[in-house]
Amino acid sequence: MKSVDSVKITTVVDNDVWMKGLSSSWGLSFYVETFKENKKQHTVLMDVSGSFPTFHKNAEKLNLDLTAVEAVFISHWHGDHCGALSQVLPLIKHAVPVYVPSADTFGMREIESVNGKPVVCSQPTEFMEGLMSTGEIPISVSEHSLIINVREKGLVVLVGCSHPGIINILKRAKQVSNVDKVHGVTGGFHISGTNVGLRVGEFLKELKVEMASPCHCTGYDARNGIAKVMGEKYVKNGSGKIITIG
Repeated sequence: MKSVDSVKITTVVDNDVWMKGLSSSWGLSFYVETFKENKKQHTVLMDVSGSFPTFHKNAEKLNLDLTAVEAVFISHWHGDHCGALSQVLPLIKHAVPVYVPSADTFGMREIESVNGKPVVCSQPTEFMEGLMSTGEIPISVSEHSLIINVREKGLVVLVGCSHPGIINILKRAKQVSNVDKVHGVTGGFHISGTNVGLRVGEFLKELKVEMASPCHCTGYDARNGIAKVMGEKYVKNGSGKIITIG
């Protein structure tokens, strides 16, 4: 896949708060900006959480330009990731593609009702330069993850809830992108317990991951396990957190 020079990931909504003055809500949303040759290249909104008031308040306080969004990426059809879609899409002010892992009748109709254009990513799809869907991984829950290839760094993988398993997702990302290096991963890992966190941390360490930022549905004991293994490469997250790579 093609690459970008850098990526800036802003956590709009998470279960926890990073930046004072913002709000938390059970759910997840990332505002993703890619850059090439010192210019902004693309802006994508990944997931929109299930709470429009939280999303709207945080987006305003973070001064995020929603009209710059060129596409929306929905990791899976659970309400804490797509529940605010019908209210968020009109804020973008223009029709955008909404990349989804599978065809959900109600969800597709909801997207179309507010001038969105649903696009099913059942297979791996590079939908913008340097940005790719893993394609649907139909294990447990239909879900796909967002891959960003950062030049001279490697893959940055954004996950919603990792229902197919965080290890499976990272292996899939490497396979479909033809890029062997995973530089970073953030999002919901959907694991709990210190021992599980330790095992995932060891896997990330073996991959030589440089940035691990589990949040949302990742249990706190599991986070502690990952942090114990990853050390300084573990990054805390929450509403308002900004991660820049490249």
